[in-house]
Amino acid sequence: MNLLTRCLLALPLAAAAGLSAAADARLEQIWPEHQTRLQEQQRRVDALNASPEIPRSDADAKATVEELLAEPHLPLDPAALTGDWKVRSLQGARYGVFPYPWFKARISARDGRLFFEKLTGSQRRSGWLLPPADGKGDWYFVGGASVNEDPQVPYSKAAGADPRDSDTVATAWGIAEGRVLMLLDVSDESYEVYQLKR
Repeated sequence: MNLLTRCLLALPLAAAAGLSAAADARLEQIWPEHQTRLQEQQRRVDALNASPEIPRSDADAKATVEELLAEPHLPLDPAALTGDWKVRSLQGARYGVFPYPWFKARISARDGRLFFEKLTGSQRRSGWLLPPADGKGDWYFVGGASVNEDPQVPYSKAAGADPRDSDTVATAWGIAEGRVLMLLDVSDESYEVYQLKR
């Protein structure tokens, strides 16, 4: 095979790679090891929720997670996201699913981007919401986790630091008017759902 033929055959692959990179430009803001938390999320949550180690007393919380994640993924309107929210967490692992009460959260516009922050409760997250390029798919969240009144922690890559334990990433989407879900830090060991409502 001569050089010209090789180049011609490589063109479609290069074009496809370029389109893929353009479609996933947001991933450039996320460490590769954290990108895995955004992959196969539903399969991983289903596997954890199927664990026989989950006690019967957690059945309602598990059913709530399953019902929420079964809702259709609706596009988010950036203009409708800003303002105050109520948020509750549902944390799951192979040994249980734990619901938490409602706390305060806020989404605000900063420098032309949207910033999410959980304002109350002992476990808090804050960071940027990254919209899809076409405005139609799920959003990504990149941020940091902090505790109580400790200062907010930025996502390490955005701060020019090495990856750290406080880093947190999520997929976010709408499920109805004034209702948003965030599926956070999904792994083969655990997951967390933020349910937001007005």
